[in-house]
Amino acid sequence: MKIQFLGTAAAEGFPGSFCNCKYCKNVRELGEKYYRTRTQTLIDGKLLIDMPADTYYHFLKNGIRGDQIESVIFTHTHGDHFYIKELDMRGAGYGKDMEIQNLNVLIPKNAKTEADNLGNHTKDITNIIVAEPYETVKLGEYQVTPLKARHGYGAIDANIYLIKKGDKTFLYGHDTGYLFDEVFDYLKKNKVYLNGLTLDCCYASLPISDEGAHMGYPNVERVLNKLEELGVIDKNTKRVINHFSHNVNPLQNVLEEESKHLNSIVAYDGMVLEI
Repeated sequence: MKIQFLGTAAAEGFPGSFCNCKYCKNVRELGEKYYRTRTQTLIDGKLLIDMPADTYYHFLKNGIRGDQIESVIFTHTHGDHFYIKELDMRGAGYGKDMEIQNLNVLIPKNAKTEADNLGNHTKDITNIIVAEPYETVKLGEYQVTPLKARHGYGAIDANIYLIKKGDKTFLYGHDTGYLFDEVFDYLKKNKVYLNGLTLDCCYASLPISDEGAHMGYPNVERVLNKLEELGVIDKNTKRVINHFSHNVNPLQNVLEEESKHLNSIVAYDGMVLEI
């Protein structure tokens, strides 16, 4: 699996759209190389995870042909992950001579209304699938299993995802707080082994309870320790932290220095991970 991290910031980006804090001022002076856009990930050029308003920019910057994408997975309906109207651009008059004509779209249960409101010209080429927690869906060569996320702002349905292709399994863990016991139980019961995973680390060094909707270093460390204890990961598992708020000063060198104890890769925009 080739996993490309197109964007690695929280909802406000880095620098924040309207922010003039010391961190955002500093990164503007440093320049575009250090910017972080809203979190989005592409697997093998075929499976897109989430669709922020930065999607068009991500495609241009990374040379991505959207017509080659086979499936889109939405984790939840917050605006920095769920700009579903972008899919209208696949419709008649906008998307022509597409390599992949019919697109699979996996959505949380509470997103059905928004999906149904896609333009009529888009519905004919979009296969909407409602994600049911712990029920595996086949999307092309991928087996995708939604796991319940701890991300309850606004009483939403939110998922993280197990993604399996052949003998490789990857856990996409954004946005979520400390994993629910039922998620750990599912992984243990089904004898899941992860070749790679990415975990929410929005708060980095800032404190947040395990009951919160995101994680920082201590929460991530507890999740990793629990997964090791259950045999779900080991020293060969590639570990990534991602989805950083501007409030933590998410310059790459700062995050790498602070997170050394996690033995994890700090994601940056455009980074590619092979598992």
